[in-house]
This record gives sequence, C-alpha cells and structure tokens, in this order.
Amino acid sequence: MFSDSKSIKKLRNMYFSPKIYWWEWASVAVVVLLLLASVNYMDTVSLTIWSTNLWDVIADDKLSNFYLYTAHNYHNITHNYMSCDLFAIIPLSIWNLPIWLIQRFTDKDIAQSPGLLLWSKLGLELCCGVISFLAYKLAMVVTKDKARSLWAAMITAGSGVAAIGVGVAGQNDVFFIIYGALSVYFMMTNKKKLSLVMAACSIAVKPFFLFAYLPLILLVQKNILIAAADCLGAMSLMIFNKLQGNVFVYYKESMEAGPSREVLVNLFNVGVEVHYGKASLFCIGVLFFCFISYMTKPASKDEENRFLIYIASGVFMVMSVFANTEFYRSITIMPFFAVLIVSDFSRLRLNLLLGYLFQLGVVFSRAAGTKKTVSAYYVGGSLFSTIFPQSGYANDPKACLRTILAEAVPDGMMRKLLLSVAGAFMVAAGLIILTICHPRFKKKLAAEEKIVLDKYDHGLLMLNSLLYLPFLITMYWIYFREPPA
Repeated sequence: MFSDSKSIKKLRNMYFSPKIYWWEWASVAVVVLLLLASVNYMDTVSLTIWSTNLWDVIADDKLSNFYLYTAHNYHNITHNYMSCDLFAIIPLSIWNLPIWLIQRFTDKDIAQSPGLLLWSKLGLELCCGVISFLAYKLAMVVTKDKARSLWAAMITAGSGVAAIGVGVAGQNDVFFIIYGALSVYFMMTNKKKLSLVMAACSIAVKPFFLFAYLPLILLVQKNILIAAADCLGAMSLMIFNKLQGNVFVYYKESMEAGPSREVLVNLFNVGVEVHYGKASLFCIGVLFFCFISYMTKPASKDEENRFLIYIASGVFMVMSVFANTEFYRSITIMPFFAVLIVSDFSRLRLNLLLGYLFQLGVVFSRAAGTKKTVSAYYVGGSLFSTIFPQSGYANDPKACLRTILAEAVPDGMMRKLLLSVAGAFMVAAGLIILTICHPRFKKKLAAEEKIVLDKYDHGLLMLNSLLYLPFLITMYWIYFREPPA
C-alpha cells in the first residue's frame, strides 16, 4: 500500500513537473518525420524547382532570364509562373544546392524524385526548429524562466499550424517568420537597427509581417512621423526588390499571372456588411491593435516586452481567424502564440487548454473546409507512396477529410453547423486568451484557483504538441481506403 502511494506520488510529480521528457520531444520528432516522408504538396514541388532553377540560370550565365526560364516550366510542375521576388527563395536555393548538383550531372529529375524533394522539405522543417529556438529566446526575455521557455519551444515545434504549414504544405513562410521573430527579439533587446533590418527582410519575403510591425512600432515610438519613417524603412527592401525585378525578363508578366495580388486582397475579404460595402474584420483588428499600441505607455521595459509579444500574437491570431487566407497561413502565429501562452504562470494550465482549443479550431476548420489540409492525394509522389504504393482512392483529388465528412454527414446544413461550432470554439478561445493574457489584466486568482491553474500540465502539453496526429492518422486511413463503389 505504501509502495503504491509512493508510485502515485511519483507519477503525479512527473505529470506536473516543469521538465520536458525526452520521449515528449521524440514524439514530436516522429510526427515531423512522418509528415516529411508522407506528403508532397504541389507548392513544395514548385518552390523546390524554382529554387534549383536559380542555379541553372547562374550556371548558364543567364540570371536575367530567371523568370522566363521558370515560365517555360521544363519540369512540368503545377505552377507555370514564379510570382514572388527572388529574395523569397534564396535561402531555399542555398539549401537545395546539393540536389541541384545531382539533377545537373545525372538523369534525376527533382520533381519526380521523392528523395530529392524530401531534402528540400527537410530544410523547411529545420527552419521550424529555428522558429522553436526563437520561441525559447523570446520567452526567456519575457519570463526569465528556462522551464517555461522550453515549453514555448515545445509548443511551437509540435503545433498543429506548423504541421499544416510545413509538414503538409511545405511553405517558405518560415523564412519571413524567422526574420519577423528576430525583428521582435531585437526590438525587445534594444537593438533597433537590427530590428529594422530583420523587419525589412521579413517583409521582403512576404509582406504579412508589416501588419504586425506597424502597431509594434507605435508601441515603442509615439512620434507618428518617426514611426512612419520606420515603417517605410521596413518596406525598403521589398520596394528595392520590386524595382530591381524590372531587370529580369518576364518579371512583370510572372507577377501578374501569379496569385500574389489575390492573396493580399483576400486578407480583407471577410467582413461585416455596412452601407457602402464590407468592413474588413482583419483591417478592424489591425487598426484596433494600432490604437492600443499608440495609447499604451508601458511602465517598464519588462511590460513593454510583454506588450510586444501580445500585439504580435494578436495581429496574427486575427489574421488566422478573420482573413480569407490559404489553409496553411495560420503558421504566422508562430512563435509568438506559444510565448503568449507561457507568459503568465499563474494561469499556465488555463492558457495551455485555451491554446489547444484555439489551434484545434483552426486545424479542424482548415481540414473540414478545404480539400488539402488532410488529403491522401498529396501522399502520391512522396517517399511513403514509393514504399506503400496505392491506387484508386489515393489518386483522387477528392480523397480528403472534407469528402469523408460529406459522406458521413450528407446534410450540407449540418456540415456548415459543424464548421460553425469549430469556428465558435476558435474565436471564443482566442478572445479569452487575448483578454486574460493582456499584460495589464488585473483579475487576481483566489487561492483555490491558483492551486488548479498555476501548474505545468504534461497532458495539455502533449495535446498541444501532438494536435495534428489524429489528422495524420486520418490521412493514412484515407490513403489505404478502398474507393466507394
């Protein structure tokens, strides 16, 4: 009896321990490796080919023909035109030099080689590791607590949005996220010039960080003219990229043919009807954070740092919920969201639960609302598909969770209700997080509440970190499923 009591106490201590165990890290690594080997989304293939096309034109001394060369689409990929600036693929080009050399001097075609594509995607996953490390660094500045900072890194590494954005979609958004996180880190550590340089790099890759950078600058700089100059400086590299793009043959045509403009316009498409049109909810959210930032004078540097994380998290949470973005764009909440979750130890357990519900709502909405988030179709062409070849349902573009839900719930109104409920959980959890994690939220916890809430909780940590695992298992089930008669 005494021995049983000691065992229960030991398990309890382990469950509430601040330490992250090796098997927890390993479980995240297993999911990452499975996604690496199992999914080749069309954007990943296109980004990989564009990145190696750059080496082709350099080797042939025809750099100015890069966009024209890409438009010829010699590798027969889904996208005929590269509609982004060169700066957005340079890091991936450097990483992919080894596979370009293999393609250049052998008969291997990267687009048709799962192993070579896996190398490209591995580079993007390693960037996720860098983002997790930056979550740790940001959390250390905010909390000055190594244990909670490691939890922020763990939550980031295993997050559902990371699984979708990189594990499934293999997006180069990771580059602008790294630069953006570095910009905030340098802002927090009073390295303003470095912060501006990193912000410029982030916006040059993709302009999304600009929506967070504006309110962040307004928090630390109340002079509107200086704040405007800082924002212009942050846009300078993007402007330079656009100007020097004219040196390239077929640059303008590639930009106009691609989806870049639509992506930015779609950010503002979700809104409420007003007399003269539609008021964008995302725009309202950004303006709200700009107002809060400008009207807030932090009492100390520590409070300012907490506000910086709060604002960056808030802007990208609003983008995830209230903007019409691609299914993988919620990756933008990394790594700020995880740092916000661990920022207040007195409510850590509640924040972990709310963080899980928010991400679950995001992932489920994307999975049930699109044909791509949980799709067996994109398993084709992966290393997994060469080991376990499958015909039939796996070759159908409709082989996805959305189709399965349509079969299980034929009533379209019921499916919409299900998505509405998921969206409601997502919005409610997000609003509560933004309320109780506000740096000046003053409601103090009663003694009995503190006993429950100011705890590390490994169950909730694992729920957060392995959020995509059930969806991954579903993807495998769809892949091996026989098509309906």
